[in-house]
Amino acid sequence: MNEKIADALRAEIATGRLKPGDKLPAVRDIAERFEVAAGTATKALQLLARSGYARAESTRGYFVTDRPEAHERRESSAEFELIRQEIESLRAHIACLEDRLQRLENSTQNRQ
Repeated sequence: MNEKIADALRAEIATGRLKPGDKLPAVRDIAERFEVAAGTATKALQLLARSGYARAESTRGYFVTDRPEAHERRESSAEFELIRQEIESLRAHIACLEDRLQRLENSTQNRQ
């Protein structure tokens, strides 16, 4: 549910209803609006902050950031890096399997 709340707030940012510098609704207000516990509302705000749409100011609350799209690109880059690393791991594994297959084929030929 916290992701759905974060998505709804992102949509409000994307449409301009919430603008850079605007204070996001308080945890209590989000909890009431979406009929969830305060902890769920807090997690939604934390998701917005992690994705770059908001910044937390210790005692003042959460505020819309200036350029969320720049943060999205960084997330994509991090995701891209994880995918690249996984591909490299798969390539190494395939190379080991090819080597093993070659050794098996060689040993089979030597037995004949």
